[in-house]
Amino acid sequence: MKPYIDIHAHIFCAKDIPLKGYLLSRKYEEKLQKWLAPLFIPAVASCIRKKEKSDSVLFRLIYKIVMGLVGLCMGKPYVEWGEALAKDVEAITCEMVETFQNDDIDLIVPLMIDYEYWFVNTPDTLIKDQINFIYENIVVPYAGKIHPFVPFDPARELAFRKKLCNPDGHLERFGSLNLLRDAIENKGFIGVKLYNSLGYRPFNNATVEAKRQKIPMHDKKYLFSGEEYDQVLAELYDYCVENEVPITAHCCMYGIESYHDASFDFGQAEFWREVLDQEKYKNLQLNLAHFGLYAEEGYDGEITWTKKICQMLNDYPNLFADVACHRVMVKKYVQRFKNDYKLMCYEFPVVKERLMFGTDWHVLKRVPLFTSFKQCYEDVLSFENNFDEQEVDNFLGGNALRFLGLVKGGKNFKRLEKFYKTHDITPPEWFKSIQSSAQ
Repeated sequence: MKPYIDIHAHIFCAKDIPLKGYLLSRKYEEKLQKWLAPLFIPAVASCIRKKEKSDSVLFRLIYKIVMGLVGLCMGKPYVEWGEALAKDVEAITCEMVETFQNDDIDLIVPLMIDYEYWFVNTPDTLIKDQINFIYENIVVPYAGKIHPFVPFDPARELAFRKKLCNPDGHLERFGSLNLLRDAIENKGFIGVKLYNSLGYRPFNNATVEAKRQKIPMHDKKYLFSGEEYDQVLAELYDYCVENEVPITAHCCMYGIESYHDASFDFGQAEFWREVLDQEKYKNLQLNLAHFGLYAEEGYDGEITWTKKICQMLNDYPNLFADVACHRVMVKKYVQRFKNDYKLMCYEFPVVKERLMFGTDWHVLKRVPLFTSFKQCYEDVLSFENNFDEQEVDNFLGGNALRFLGLVKGGKNFKRLEKFYKTHDITPPEWFKSIQSSAQ
């Protein structure tokens, strides 16, 4: 049996991000949520950010009232998610591990995020400090259980090169590429996370400069030219190909986006063809997160990208997709998921070789019955023996090992081998199993 891997999780907390802009950016599906979200979110954001700092009885009462109203109007899962954001990173990580301990997940891959340049700003923890904190307090202590992806933001990289001040008003001292190299080469990070839906395409950004003018960021000086975005992104791809570093790109509509429907302008799956069709990037290891799926639409709906990704999987041997936060626990969607995967795998058998398990913790907490996510997904894939036992195991970990390049002799494998040795960490069993299987 191969290691079980959660390829898509999150452990960021409220103080790590521009929280109000982040919450307002989300698409709220129910009519009452759509109406109430803009009214509630400023108060919710303020309460969440202050909760861990305040011992005031009055504040605790205000917090309880605000979150009670959120639960009444938007549902209990949103309260649970807010409670998660209010914790610190160590507490969030501990809860994540405990929540899924019965699922026997061997390796968890949290995806760090960097939204600072794209939303109306609220002071947040410096990205370098976030990386160092996770390295020192999560990666090293968990000793091979957790290896994150580091974020790359082309806007931060360009602000650094142009010697601009960051949204907090201080000179930008941390280029994304330098932070990324250090995290990958020295701190136990094993990949890169991109968020195209913030406002940049994987390539050919000169074609969408007018669309970027719609982004309601706090300072338009951070909207650089399309050629500049392409230049720093190309440097990222060059580094990743040369060093066998995988990339996960957010790829679904209505998740985090700089304005509503920005995902359609910047984040569609097919935009990645402009990168993957280049000869020098044919070996780029890429994961299109969330499988481009919109819950209301299904596999071949008008606005879902899942079928297009399936077609791309046929065309690009190093392309993968994960299933983070799919609503397989919600009764009204279960049969459709089963039928969709049956049809999908009939039309595109390659899906079984490239589909990867991922939870999207702690965002998953917004979905009822989230603790049953892994079992529900196994049930969906196993429906009418669509996935056999070996194929389910590959979904749960084997496919992710190939995406991550965690094979004997691979550069990611060698970097972790060095990392464990440098930090006097006994390699975890999942890592030893790779060594044994290779031998």
